[in-house]
Amino acid sequence: MAKTYFPYGYWPDRILPGWHWPNMSHGHRVYCGIGSLSNVDFGAPVAVAQADSGTIALVGLGHAASTRYTYAVRPVAANGWLETPDTSCTVEFETDSAGQWPGGRPAPVEWLTVAVQQGGQITLSWLWRRPQTGTEPDDFGLYCSTSPDIEAGCPSATEPFVSGGEYSHTFCLENGRSYWFAVTTRDSGGCESYLSNVIGPFVADTVAPSDPTVNVFTRF
Repeated sequence: MAKTYFPYGYWPDRILPGWHWPNMSHGHRVYCGIGSLSNVDFGAPVAVAQADSGTIALVGLGHAASTRYTYAVRPVAANGWLETPDTSCTVEFETDSAGQWPGGRPAPVEWLTVAVQQGGQITLSWLWRRPQTGTEPDDFGLYCSTSPDIEAGCPSATEPFVSGGEYSHTFCLENGRSYWFAVTTRDSGGCESYLSNVIGPFVADTVAPSDPTVNVFTRF
């Protein structure tokens, strides 16, 4: 491969297009992978960031619909070939059904508990606290399923958001069937947080006996 020589070293020609050389400053390379950070291809950068760039516009990368991507950034020394094995920052996002980024997700709920009650009622309870950065959700998406394979997108019920704190919702369900549950937060534009932990199975019971009557005698 032909090489082009510069002061302090030389570089393969393939690195030159789009590279930035003000005062031999440092820059960053951007990498992408489908799934988590472990799937990022650090052998093929998708973009090069100039040292003085505040943002990077990635165009025409062909994101697939309903797919999770992770982008990672690695610093590169001024000579253009010395790259750190560490990552400066990473970002993970999912595309919608049209292959577009739906926007930042609202913060998820922090915990979820379930209580089985009489008459086939099962009550979900959860907590939402506003993070240091981020906006409040518009409502909560409540998922109830006879299978643990719950996917976000079409909740069984919703609960309006009022303020940070504890919430609950009661489902009236079929006797003897097992159910799994999960909760998401949703903003006014329809963007949904990641699912909480899916918990279950819980069996609905419509024939349980009534609570016992407690009689307290003051004299024996």
